Amino acid sequence: MSWPPPEVPIDAALVTSLLRAQFPDLADLDCYNVSEGFDNSLWRLGTELVVRIPRREIAAGFTENELRWLPEMARHVSLATPLPLRAGVATSDFPWPWLIASWHDGEAGDEIDPKVRGRSAKKMAIFLRELHKEAPTEAPFNPFRSVSLADREASLYSRLGDLREDVDFEIVEALWKGVRDTPRWEYPGRWLHGDFHPGNTLYRDGALVGVVDFGDMCAGDPAVDLAGGLLSLPYTSLQEFFDTYERCDEATLRRTIGWAVFFGVMFVSLGRDRTSYLSIGQLALANARELAATL
Repeated sequence: MSWPPPEVPIDAALVTSLLRAQFPDLADLDCYNVSEGFDNSLWRLGTELVVRIPRREIAAGFTENELRWLPEMARHVSLATPLPLRAGVATSDFPWPWLIASWHDGEAGDEIDPKVRGRSAKKMAIFLRELHKEAPTEAPFNPFRSVSLADREASLYSRLGDLREDVDFEIVEALWKGVRDTPRWEYPGRWLHGDFHPGNTLYRDGALVGVVDFGDMCAGDPAVDLAGGLLSLPYTSLQEFFDTYERCDEATLRRTIGWAVFFGVMFVSLGRDRTSYLSIGQLALANARELAATL
Protein backbone atom coordinates (compact mmCIF):
# COMPACT_ATOMS: atom_id res chain seq x y z
CA MET A 1 0.00 0.00 0.00
CA SER A 2 1.50 3.32 -1.03
CA TRP A 3 0.59 7.00 -0.77
CA PRO A 4 -1.75 7.70 -3.69
CA PRO A 5 -0.93 10.48 -6.15
CA PRO A 6 -3.57 13.19 -6.71
CA GLU A 7 -6.07 12.28 -9.42
CA VAL A 8 -6.38 15.96 -10.33
CA PRO A 9 -3.40 18.36 -10.10
CA ILE A 10 -3.85 20.82 -7.25
CA ASP A 11 -1.66 23.90 -7.07
CA ALA A 12 -1.79 27.48 -5.84
CA ALA A 13 -3.26 28.72 -9.11
CA LEU A 14 -6.21 26.31 -8.84
CA VAL A 15 -6.89 27.15 -5.19
CA THR A 16 -6.74 30.88 -5.92
CA SER A 17 -9.07 30.57 -8.89
CA LEU A 18 -11.62 28.61 -6.83
CA LEU A 19 -11.50 31.22 -4.10
CA ARG A 20 -11.88 34.15 -6.50
CA ALA A 21 -14.83 32.52 -8.23
CA GLN A 22 -16.72 31.35 -5.14
CA PHE A 23 -15.45 33.29 -2.13
CA PRO A 24 -13.92 36.53 -3.44
CA ASP A 25 -13.95 38.07 0.05
CA LEU A 26 -11.27 35.51 1.03
CA ALA A 27 -9.26 35.42 -2.20
CA ASP A 28 -6.68 38.02 -1.15
CA LEU A 29 -5.70 36.26 2.06
CA ASP A 30 -2.30 34.57 2.16
CA CYS A 31 -2.70 30.98 0.93
CA TYR A 32 -0.10 28.23 0.91
CA ASN A 33 0.08 24.45 0.99
CA VAL A 34 0.59 22.88 4.41
CA SER A 35 -0.08 19.18 3.85
CA GLU A 36 -0.77 16.51 1.25
CA GLY A 37 -2.87 13.91 3.04
CA PHE A 38 -3.99 10.50 1.83
CA ASP A 39 -7.26 11.94 0.53
CA ASN A 40 -7.02 15.73 0.76
CA SER A 41 -4.73 18.64 0.03
CA LEU A 42 -4.67 21.29 2.78
CA TRP A 43 -4.00 24.99 2.18
CA ARG A 44 -3.62 27.51 4.98
CA LEU A 45 -5.80 30.54 4.27
CA GLY A 46 -4.98 33.63 6.29
CA THR A 47 -4.52 33.00 10.01
CA GLU A 48 -7.81 31.35 10.91
CA LEU A 49 -8.88 29.19 7.95
CA VAL A 50 -7.83 26.13 5.96
CA VAL A 51 -8.91 25.08 2.46
CA ARG A 52 -9.47 21.32 2.21
CA ILE A 53 -9.57 19.97 -1.34
CA PRO A 54 -10.02 16.29 -2.28
CA ARG A 55 -7.04 14.70 -4.02
CA ARG A 56 -9.09 11.68 -5.11
CA GLU A 57 -12.64 11.07 -6.28
CA ILE A 58 -13.39 8.78 -3.34
CA ALA A 59 -12.73 11.70 -0.97
CA ALA A 60 -15.44 13.84 -2.57
CA GLY A 61 -18.14 11.90 -0.74
CA PHE A 62 -16.18 12.22 2.48
CA THR A 63 -16.15 16.01 2.02
CA GLU A 64 -19.92 16.03 1.69
CA ASN A 65 -20.18 13.98 4.89
CA GLU A 66 -18.06 16.50 6.78
CA LEU A 67 -20.12 19.42 5.52
CA ARG A 68 -23.35 17.71 6.53
CA TRP A 69 -22.45 16.05 9.81
CA LEU A 70 -19.34 17.50 11.46
CA PRO A 71 -21.04 20.67 12.76
CA GLU A 72 -23.52 18.43 14.58
CA MET A 73 -20.86 16.08 15.94
CA ALA A 74 -18.57 18.92 17.04
CA ARG A 75 -21.16 20.13 19.53
CA HIS A 76 -20.64 17.00 21.63
CA VAL A 77 -16.84 16.94 21.94
CA SER A 78 -14.45 18.93 24.10
CA LEU A 79 -11.41 18.91 21.80
CA ALA A 80 -11.04 21.35 18.91
CA THR A 81 -12.26 20.23 15.48
CA PRO A 82 -11.85 21.83 12.02
CA LEU A 83 -15.42 23.06 11.74
CA PRO A 84 -16.57 23.45 8.10
CA LEU A 85 -17.47 27.10 7.49
CA ARG A 86 -18.02 27.32 3.73
CA ALA A 87 -18.89 24.77 1.07
CA GLY A 88 -17.09 24.96 -2.25
CA VAL A 89 -18.69 23.43 -5.33
CA ALA A 90 -17.33 21.66 -8.39
CA THR A 91 -16.39 23.74 -11.44
CA SER A 92 -15.15 23.15 -14.97
CA ASP A 93 -11.61 23.27 -13.53
CA PHE A 94 -12.19 21.06 -10.50
CA PRO A 95 -14.73 18.19 -10.45
CA TRP A 96 -15.53 17.72 -6.75
CA PRO A 97 -16.93 19.60 -3.73
CA TRP A 98 -14.40 21.16 -1.36
CA LEU A 99 -14.58 23.16 1.84
CA ILE A 100 -13.11 25.89 3.98
CA ALA A 101 -12.78 25.09 7.68
CA SER A 102 -11.47 26.64 10.85
CA TRP A 103 -7.72 26.34 11.38
CA HIS A 104 -6.27 25.12 14.68
CA ASP A 105 -2.59 25.54 15.48
CA GLY A 106 -0.76 22.50 16.75
CA GLU A 107 1.77 19.80 16.02
CA ALA A 108 0.55 16.57 14.42
CA GLY A 109 0.56 13.69 16.87
CA ASP A 110 2.69 11.47 14.62
CA GLU A 111 5.53 13.95 15.21
CA ILE A 112 5.15 13.69 19.01
CA ASP A 113 7.09 11.19 21.11
CA PRO A 114 4.78 8.31 22.13
CA LYS A 115 5.73 8.84 25.78
CA VAL A 116 4.41 12.39 25.51
CA ARG A 117 1.29 11.14 23.74
CA GLY A 118 0.84 8.74 26.65
CA ARG A 119 0.00 11.66 28.90
CA SER A 120 -3.09 12.30 26.74
CA ALA A 121 -4.70 8.89 27.42
CA LYS A 122 -7.48 10.35 29.54
CA LYS A 123 -8.28 13.21 27.14
CA MET A 124 -8.27 10.82 24.22
CA ALA A 125 -10.70 8.44 25.93
CA ILE A 126 -13.00 11.28 26.98
CA PHE A 127 -13.11 12.53 23.39
CA LEU A 128 -14.09 9.10 22.09
CA ARG A 129 -16.66 8.64 24.84
CA GLU A 130 -18.20 12.00 23.91
CA LEU A 131 -18.15 11.14 20.23
CA HIS A 132 -19.54 7.61 20.41
CA LYS A 133 -23.19 8.54 20.72
CA GLU A 134 -25.85 6.58 18.88
CA ALA A 135 -25.86 7.72 15.26
CA PRO A 136 -29.09 8.47 13.37
CA THR A 137 -30.29 5.98 10.80
CA GLU A 138 -29.29 8.35 7.99
CA ALA A 139 -25.67 8.59 9.19
CA PRO A 140 -23.06 7.71 6.55
CA PHE A 141 -22.09 4.11 5.87
CA ASN A 142 -18.36 3.74 5.26
CA PRO A 143 -17.39 0.65 3.21
CA PHE A 144 -14.01 0.50 4.98
CA ARG A 145 -15.09 1.22 8.57
CA SER A 146 -18.80 0.36 8.98
CA VAL A 147 -18.04 -3.32 8.49
CA SER A 148 -16.93 -6.34 10.52
CA LEU A 149 -13.36 -7.51 11.07
CA ALA A 150 -13.96 -10.51 8.83
CA ASP A 151 -14.87 -8.16 5.99
CA ARG A 152 -11.36 -6.69 6.13
CA GLU A 153 -9.47 -9.98 6.05
CA ALA A 154 -8.71 -9.98 2.32
CA SER A 155 -7.34 -6.46 2.56
CA LEU A 156 -5.21 -7.41 5.56
CA TYR A 157 -3.62 -10.38 3.81
CA SER A 158 -3.02 -8.44 0.61
CA ARG A 159 -0.88 -6.01 2.61
CA LEU A 160 0.78 -8.67 4.75
CA GLY A 161 2.02 -10.43 1.65
CA ASP A 162 4.26 -7.46 0.86
CA LEU A 163 5.53 -6.96 4.42
CA ARG A 164 7.24 -10.22 5.33
CA GLU A 165 10.52 -8.35 5.88
CA ASP A 166 8.84 -5.71 8.05
CA VAL A 167 6.52 -7.69 10.36
CA ASP A 168 6.47 -11.18 11.86
CA PHE A 169 3.85 -12.79 9.62
CA GLU A 170 3.11 -15.72 11.96
CA ILE A 171 2.62 -13.52 15.02
CA VAL A 172 0.36 -11.08 13.19
CA GLU A 173 -1.66 -13.89 11.65
CA ALA A 174 -2.10 -15.58 15.04
CA LEU A 175 -3.25 -12.30 16.60
CA TRP A 176 -5.72 -11.75 13.80
CA LYS A 177 -7.16 -15.26 13.89
CA GLY A 178 -7.52 -15.03 17.66
CA VAL A 179 -9.98 -12.13 17.44
CA ARG A 180 -11.35 -12.17 13.89
CA ASP A 181 -14.45 -14.17 14.72
CA THR A 182 -15.37 -12.24 17.86
CA PRO A 183 -19.12 -11.50 17.86
CA ARG A 184 -19.71 -8.30 15.95
CA TRP A 185 -21.26 -5.12 17.32
CA GLU A 186 -24.98 -5.85 17.40
CA TYR A 187 -26.20 -2.54 18.81
CA PRO A 188 -27.22 0.60 16.91
CA GLY A 189 -24.22 2.16 15.20
CA ARG A 190 -22.26 4.78 17.12
CA TRP A 191 -20.77 7.90 15.58
CA LEU A 192 -17.15 7.16 14.63
CA HIS A 193 -14.29 9.41 13.65
CA GLY A 194 -13.27 6.52 11.41
CA ASP A 195 -9.58 7.42 11.02
CA PHE A 196 -8.44 7.99 14.58
CA HIS A 197 -4.64 7.84 14.71
CA PRO A 198 -1.77 10.12 15.81
CA GLY A 199 -1.52 11.88 12.44
CA ASN A 200 -5.06 13.17 12.92
CA THR A 201 -4.48 14.59 16.40
CA LEU A 202 -3.07 17.99 17.36
CA TYR A 203 -0.80 18.79 20.29
CA ARG A 204 0.38 22.05 21.83
CA ASP A 205 3.06 22.09 24.51
CA GLY A 206 2.75 18.32 24.80
CA ALA A 207 -1.02 18.41 25.43
CA LEU A 208 -3.72 16.97 23.18
CA VAL A 209 -5.84 19.89 21.97
CA GLY A 210 -7.62 18.80 18.80
CA VAL A 211 -8.68 16.09 16.36
CA VAL A 212 -8.82 16.66 12.60
CA ASP A 213 -9.81 14.89 9.38
CA PHE A 214 -13.33 13.63 9.91
CA GLY A 215 -13.71 12.51 6.30
CA ASP A 216 -14.21 8.87 7.32
CA MET A 217 -16.90 9.70 9.86
CA CYS A 218 -19.63 7.10 9.85
CA ALA A 219 -21.85 4.91 12.01
CA GLY A 220 -20.36 1.70 13.26
CA ASP A 221 -18.54 -0.26 15.97
CA PRO A 222 -16.69 1.86 18.58
CA ALA A 223 -13.80 -0.64 18.41
CA VAL A 224 -12.75 0.98 15.11
CA ASP A 225 -11.90 4.22 16.94
CA LEU A 226 -10.72 2.56 20.15
CA ALA A 227 -8.00 0.89 18.10
CA GLY A 228 -6.61 4.40 17.68
CA GLY A 229 -5.60 4.23 21.33
CA LEU A 230 -3.31 1.30 20.48
CA LEU A 231 -1.87 3.26 17.56
CA SER A 232 -1.27 6.32 19.72
CA LEU A 233 -0.34 5.34 23.27
CA PRO A 234 2.42 3.33 24.92
CA TYR A 235 1.17 0.13 26.51
CA THR A 236 1.60 1.58 30.00
CA SER A 237 -1.08 4.20 29.21
CA LEU A 238 -3.71 1.83 27.85
CA GLN A 239 -5.17 0.93 31.24
CA GLU A 240 -5.95 4.60 31.91
CA PHE A 241 -7.35 4.93 28.39
CA PHE A 242 -9.80 2.02 28.77
CA ASP A 243 -10.68 2.83 32.38
CA THR A 244 -11.60 6.37 31.35
CA TYR A 245 -13.63 5.21 28.35
CA GLU A 246 -15.47 2.79 30.69
CA ARG A 247 -17.77 1.12 28.15
CA CYS A 248 -15.52 -1.59 26.75
CA ASP A 249 -16.62 -5.19 27.37
CA GLU A 250 -14.42 -8.15 26.45
CA ALA A 251 -15.93 -8.58 22.97
CA THR A 252 -15.35 -4.90 22.18
CA LEU A 253 -11.80 -5.19 23.50
CA ARG A 254 -11.16 -8.18 21.23
CA ARG A 255 -12.49 -6.31 18.21
CA THR A 256 -10.35 -3.34 19.21
CA ILE A 257 -7.30 -5.59 19.11
CA GLY A 258 -8.39 -6.86 15.69
CA TRP A 259 -8.77 -3.36 14.27
CA ALA A 260 -5.41 -2.40 15.78
CA VAL A 261 -3.81 -5.33 13.95
CA PHE A 262 -5.48 -4.29 10.71
CA PHE A 263 -4.49 -0.62 11.05
CA GLY A 264 -1.04 -1.58 12.32
CA VAL A 265 -0.31 -3.53 9.17
CA MET A 266 -1.70 -0.68 7.07
CA PHE A 267 0.52 1.89 8.79
CA VAL A 268 3.63 -0.26 8.46
CA SER A 269 2.89 -0.40 4.74
CA LEU A 270 2.33 3.36 4.51
CA GLY A 271 5.55 3.86 6.46
CA ARG A 272 7.48 3.19 3.30
CA ASP A 273 6.29 6.58 2.06
CA ARG A 274 5.81 8.42 5.36
CA THR A 275 8.42 7.48 7.95
CA SER A 276 6.42 8.53 11.02
CA TYR A 277 3.67 6.08 10.05
CA LEU A 278 6.02 3.11 10.33
CA SER A 279 6.48 3.62 14.07
CA ILE A 280 2.70 4.03 14.49
CA GLY A 281 2.11 0.67 12.85
CA GLN A 282 4.82 -1.03 14.89
CA LEU A 283 3.39 0.41 18.12
CA ALA A 284 -0.11 -0.79 17.24
CA LEU A 285 1.07 -4.34 16.57
CA ALA A 286 3.16 -4.45 19.75
CA ASN A 287 0.25 -3.13 21.84
CA ALA A 288 -2.15 -5.60 20.24
CA ARG A 289 0.15 -8.48 21.09
CA GLU A 290 0.58 -7.42 24.74
CA LEU A 291 -3.10 -6.71 25.23
CA ALA A 292 -4.16 -10.00 23.65
CA ALA A 293 -1.89 -11.86 26.07
CA THR A 294 -3.99 -10.55 28.97
CA LEU A 295 -7.25 -12.07 27.69
